[in-house]
Amino acid sequence: MAHNFAFPLRASALALILGLSATAQAAVLAVDLTTANSGTISDGTNTATFVFDKQQPSGTGVLDPFLRVQDNGTEQGYNSTQANQGAYPFQEKFGIWTHDLSFGAMQVVNGTYNFVLDIGEPVAENANQGQQSLLSLDGLRLYVTNTPGQNSSSVDGNGDANGILGTLLWDMDTLADNYILLDANRDGNPGNGVSDMLMQIPTSVFAGVTSSQYIVLWSRFGLQNAANVGAESFGTFEEWAHLTTRNGGGGGGGGSIPEPGSLFLMGAGLLGFGLARRRKLA
Repeated sequence: MAHNFAFPLRASALALILGLSATAQAAVLAVDLTTANSGTISDGTNTATFVFDKQQPSGTGVLDPFLRVQDNGTEQGYNSTQANQGAYPFQEKFGIWTHDLSFGAMQVVNGTYNFVLDIGEPVAENANQGQQSLLSLDGLRLYVTNTPGQNSSSVDGNGDANGILGTLLWDMDTLADNYILLDANRDGNPGNGVSDMLMQIPTSVFAGVTSSQYIVLWSRFGLQNAANVGAESFGTFEEWAHLTTRNGGGGGGGGSIPEPGSLFLMGAGLLGFGLARRRKLA
């Protein structure tokens, strides 16, 4: 007697496929900077460190941003120089603060290459939209290229940019679908004007890159609103800048930015010295 096993086999296969699909799509909270002060992500060769950071003033003209992206909900983009807003492939914001980045303009600060992220999320919170100051960083890749001014809008099956011409140097999703959770209001000062995260990239990532080549940073935000209500984009633009000794990163041998209290004491000391000198001269 013949038996028909087609249906059970098809059902089992379907269940397996759905299970694998669900597993593949599950994002991993790799670094939670809403509570922790730092965390790391490895691509299997190099490990980047992500630090909660409110020390870098990041207003216009201070850190010289090279990439700004802005949209409601989710947003992505990469830095390049274009003639107008319509020439950008994704949600990049047109202006002098989105442009090609020459590797020769970057500097090693405290032993690593440092990128500052300032997220422009609001403080508002409500039952439907959650804590709007949250934002998820869902994808980040670094490329080196000889081709400036790129504007490919090609995407892969996940909607991520995949038309960038160049050599991939580092990808936060190489080993898993990672994301970083940020809070623009964790320590006050929400919105644009002060940093939220410092990304430290080992110098080994840029081995062989020459000063005449260009660095492309692609990033994507706001995909984890289902897991963390309020983690989509609500505010103004998010911006990336590279840290140098000129814009406040300290010396390459371990310099750092003075704390506000230290600056006050230094100022008080100089004032006292000045008064004492005036009395002596009198």
